[in-house]
Amino acid sequence: MGRILFTNRVADELNVHIASVEVPMRFLVVDKNSRQNCLSLLEGVEFLPQNIIEIGVGEGSKSLETVHYVWERLEQGGARRNSVVVNLGGGVVTDLGGFAAACFKRGVRCVNIPTTLLSQVDASVGGKTGVNFMGFKNEIGVFSIPELVIIDNSFLATLPYAEVISGYAEMIKHALLCSYESLDKIMQVDLMQVASPDFLQILRESVAVKERVVDEDPTEKGVRKALNLGHTFGHAFESFAIESGLEWYHGHSVAYGLIGAIEMSVLKCGFNRELADTIINYIRTIYPEYPENPTSEELYSLMLHDKKNDGNGVNFTLMHEPGEFMINSYCSKQEILDVLKIMQR
Repeated sequence: MGRILFTNRVADELNVHIASVEVPMRFLVVDKNSRQNCLSLLEGVEFLPQNIIEIGVGEGSKSLETVHYVWERLEQGGARRNSVVVNLGGGVVTDLGGFAAACFKRGVRCVNIPTTLLSQVDASVGGKTGVNFMGFKNEIGVFSIPELVIIDNSFLATLPYAEVISGYAEMIKHALLCSYESLDKIMQVDLMQVASPDFLQILRESVAVKERVVDEDPTEKGVRKALNLGHTFGHAFESFAIESGLEWYHGHSVAYGLIGAIEMSVLKCGFNRELADTIINYIRTIYPEYPENPTSEELYSLMLHDKKNDGNGVNFTLMHEPGEFMINSYCSKQEILDVLKIMQR
């Protein structure tokens, strides 16, 4: 996997990394939020404010039309294969900017500077890029590892609480995949102190879980599927929210998806019921209720479109216990509907 740098001096580190690239060949992709709230932390970087490409905010901007706009701006700016695209923002910016960089002239240099907790712990790390298509999340994309990811938790001071807990769901997932000890530690995190030095260390440990898995399986042929824990259920909730025009966060969907995965693990893998209840109750104390009440059939139908599926059916990652997971767990329609009914109760 590409280099991941943890720091509280993001501008200095970026200047060092791109010193060899001519200033006109440096491009910065942002959205309105990261431009307003985060650009000031890059004060002192030479190429600002030249070649700034601003895209729209939110999942609605994560489209082929937006990618086309980024490509136009790169072409108009004279970008060459030795140019560098720096993506400053949350998961939409790093996913879309990474995809645009991977395809333009068959690939230009790419640096991610994630500014949300979700993008720091998940979206900007691991090389998955993509855009939404026909209502389905990340339906079009490529694996393309950025040459550098700079993680500075100073950016997290700008986030509303809903954005913080959106990213925190991925940290819970990483802890579940790691060990009992990691799970216990993550459930004691102070979510009011995410910009502190102590939290940067917790963030480093969480990212290390994903880093180890991606290094072993960069293109998701095997063990990397473990990182889909909670996402089969979660993407169904998220796709329903997108189709219904609901304001709902990716990480909130992952949190609900983790509840589904834990319930399915109890049903199929012997996951301890008491521990499951403890984790589920903890998750429910943090995340708000889902704003609609889709039927189990509607959610199941959305799961059938999940990219992880193949001819064997709907594919889940499940757990025997924290740190002991099982990939390629195919569940029947009835098992899925049963779990969805439990979740609705």
